[in-house]
Amino acid sequence: MDRKGSSSKGSKGGVDRRAFLGMLGAAGVTIGLAGPVGPFALPAHAADDPAPGRAPHQPYLHGYNAASLKSWSPESDRYAKYFRSRVPLATRIAPFAATQADPELATGAQLMNLSYDYDNSFFTAYKYNDVFARRLLRFWQYTDLYGSWHGMPVDGSPTDEPEHGLINLPNPAYTDAAHRNGAKSLGCWFWPRSGEFADYLEQRADGGFPVADKLIEMAGYFGFDGYFINQEAETAPADAAKLMEMLKYLRAQAPEGFHVQWYDTIMVNGKLDYQNQLNDSNAPWIQDGKTPVNNSLFANYWMPDDAQVEKSVETAKKLGLDPYEAVFHGTENEKYGYNPPYDTRLVFPEGKPARTSWALFGSHFAWDRYPDRENPDAQPAVFQRERRYWSGPNEDPTRTGRTEYVPWPHEDDGKPRDADNHKKWDGVARYITERSVIGAFPFVTRFNTGHGRAFFLDGKRASDREWNNASIQDILPTWQFWTRSGGSGEPLPVDYDYTRAHDGGSSLRIAGELGPENPTTVRLFKTALRVTGGERLSVTFLTGHDGGDSGLDVGLILADDPERFVWLPAGRTARGWTTATLGLDAFAGRTVAAVGVRVAAAKRGQYALNIGELALLGGAAERPAAPAGFTVDAAHLAEGSGSAEVFLSWRFSAQGVWYYDLHRELSDGGLEAVGRIYDEVYYVKSLARSGGEPTTRLRLVAVAPDGTRSAPATAEVRWA
Repeated sequence: MDRKGSSSKGSKGGVDRRAFLGMLGAAGVTIGLAGPVGPFALPAHAADDPAPGRAPHQPYLHGYNAASLKSWSPESDRYAKYFRSRVPLATRIAPFAATQADPELATGAQLMNLSYDYDNSFFTAYKYNDVFARRLLRFWQYTDLYGSWHGMPVDGSPTDEPEHGLINLPNPAYTDAAHRNGAKSLGCWFWPRSGEFADYLEQRADGGFPVADKLIEMAGYFGFDGYFINQEAETAPADAAKLMEMLKYLRAQAPEGFHVQWYDTIMVNGKLDYQNQLNDSNAPWIQDGKTPVNNSLFANYWMPDDAQVEKSVETAKKLGLDPYEAVFHGTENEKYGYNPPYDTRLVFPEGKPARTSWALFGSHFAWDRYPDRENPDAQPAVFQRERRYWSGPNEDPTRTGRTEYVPWPHEDDGKPRDADNHKKWDGVARYITERSVIGAFPFVTRFNTGHGRAFFLDGKRASDREWNNASIQDILPTWQFWTRSGGSGEPLPVDYDYTRAHDGGSSLRIAGELGPENPTTVRLFKTALRVTGGERLSVTFLTGHDGGDSGLDVGLILADDPERFVWLPAGRTARGWTTATLGLDAFAGRTVAAVGVRVAAAKRGQYALNIGELALLGGAAERPAAPAGFTVDAAHLAEGSGSAEVFLSWRFSAQGVWYYDLHRELSDGGLEAVGRIYDEVYYVKSLARSGGEPTTRLRLVAVAPDGTRSAPATAEVRWA
């Protein structure tokens, strides 16, 4: 990805090594660039320790070159079945300005978030793993398109000099999370790579392109929605022409909803020439005459004034295209952090409609650029950096906007300036309206962010192991965080708590000094839930307060009266986890447009509330059928360790299933959490033998969207 400007305006400079580390790596490609960095090189950690923490049989994803693309099949791809996304793309509810954080913000502009999703790893590209300190996006409500950005070696590539593939697939766990929130997930295409580009452009006698056919087939099998095309190298004119033909074929053959985004790189003659806009020179990559090619353009970042953006709008309209659908002007955060060189307000002029949509590169910097990011105890600081990026410097989407800003000079010299100063960043919520998929009953969240330092079931610790799995991330609060005080004092702060949870790895915690002067309201979810009769709301919570009686109320905002909450009392201070169930029949015929909670106390004191589950439920729950075909496919015992890697499978059912839970039966009759997934296979990295037990019995349970659990299926791991 370029950091500066069109090659007609000077040399391409200021390129960051880490941004390209997975893309070029040791692919047999050396590119010299003018500027302060020079040729790309592999960082020492990638070459010296290519697979830290990988178990001998642990599945990992790889890249694909021309040969592996043309010959691809799920059967021949050794780990393919472990890297599928099975979560369907959710439908988002219609915009409703009255409940937006900024009711004046228009909803047309979209957001593309191009970011790495395997921690920029080469040989450790896992769907899920056994560490807590990993980057997991918790702000899907602002993203419309998610694109993976990394590079991975082809299967069988040597670790010391890996050959990277042209294509790498998005992490299916991220695809699951994206789909659950209504965002599309894209795989990544990056050239240059080793080999001949012409090998990818083979055309059959019938006019079809084998590689294009396989790209569509792979997206269908792995469950993602298209590709981000980064053809970032000079390309022979004949190859460029053939690429254009192949992309037209790809677009024509792809299923409805498939999205292909073109990065602003080569011209139709193959010359690498960043335009920083959509114009007549690069428009044929989006629409060639009347023929669609790619769906949209990710414009390069060089944007000293609004002329480029206006030109993009003009060109899109001339082609008969919606600028919000066809053009995504880019901002580079991977290197520049909170202080990118070109002003976002060129795309989003103050007080006026957005000119085009917006593309982000490197939102992962909040994690990646934090020096202590691998330390589990340091994660609160990482989470704060993430909130500041998405919700603005005040960590509140209702109070966005930079509080300190000094414009960059006209030329970008490629050097970051004050990159960690969040006061110079407006927040994504400043320009992109929050989206929601909560449009039907049931809706259940446990505020599970997709990783934990333990795993909890029914409020009890069911595993002491760290874990991460974005695939099972819940739908998280629409606003992070929108709090208000009902008096003169400051509202209590809100955050995720990884020390207490009711189900999963985390709960939502509201804690601090609470008294009569600061009853605190937290607005949580944007919804469009039509109440017809028989619906109910339940909340599971844990409270603690040393200053006297305190209470929890759950609030509803009705679409026909959006200026106020209707409060429902959920209960008072209690010992242990408490579940309150509240009927909604009084609201029959009305639509719930938002949900929040309120805490209050008559006497000042230290207060803490953990919400472990919030559920909006419809009619009577239907228990799902017990899983069928639950089998131990393989168990690889680790010599001398008393543990095994275990591969499990069962017959997948999408009918009435939210996810599958895996447990281990303990000798005392209890259960240990082993894993959770929405799939038909699961890999257990380390199942420990207990004492001298000859077998370990595992249980598999299907869980319905309202949380109802099936009867268990069982399978046994034999240790001898």
